[in-house]
Amino acid sequence: MAAAIDPEGAMPRDPVRILYVGIKNVVVALRQHDGTELWRITGMAMPTASPMAADGLLYVGTGSQGDANRPFMAVKPGASGDISLTAGATSNEFIAWMQPRVAGYTPSAIVHAGKAYLVHDTGILTVLDAATGKQRYKVRVGGGGHTFSASPVATGSSVYVLTEEGVTFVLDAGDTYKELAKNDLGEMSLASPAIAGDALYIRTQSKLYKIAM
Repeated sequence: MAAAIDPEGAMPRDPVRILYVGIKNVVVALRQHDGTELWRITGMAMPTASPMAADGLLYVGTGSQGDANRPFMAVKPGASGDISLTAGATSNEFIAWMQPRVAGYTPSAIVHAGKAYLVHDTGILTVLDAATGKQRYKVRVGGGGHTFSASPVATGSSVYVLTEEGVTFVLDAGDTYKELAKNDLGEMSLASPAIAGDALYIRTQSKLYKIAM
C-alpha cells in the first residue's frame, strides 16, 4: 500500500513513495527512483490501511482489531533517519501530531475540508482537525450495530460511509455529527465507494451502482 508526498517541493518530478514494509510495527519511506530509505517510524501496529498526502502532510495510521495501539499521525515533509516518537511524546521535529488510539484496521482514513475522518471496523467514527490533530468529535455511525470494511469518501459538503451490510450513511462535513441521508442497498459491500464526476459508484456482492449526486 502506498501514497506519495513531496519533501522537496518537486512533485511529480521527484516524489517519495511511502511503503509499509513486511515487518510489523514499522513504516518506511523510500525514494521512488532508487529505493533509498529516507525515514522510518517504529512503534506502529498492523499496517493495513493506506497512508495519504494532503495539504503538505503525510497521514499514516496503523492498527488491528482489538489492538489498543492504533496510532494515526501527520508527518512533515523533509524528514530523514529514524523519526520515531519517544515514549509519551505526540510530536517531534517531523511528526506534527499523533493520536494514539484512533486509526482503523481495514478502512483507510481520508482528509477532507481540513478534517481527517477515521472509521474503525466496529463503526466508531473519529474526526480530527487535520492540521493540529485535535478531536472534533467521536461517534458510532448510525448509533451502533454496523461494521465497516470500506473507506469513507467525500466531496463538497458530504462524507459517505458504507457499512458491510450495504448501508450508506451520508454525513455533513461540518464540525458536528449530522446524518443527511441513509440508503440501504440490501447486500454485502466490502469495497470502498468511488467518486468520479457527478456520480458515486458503489460495488456490492453482486452489483455495481452508479448514483447521481
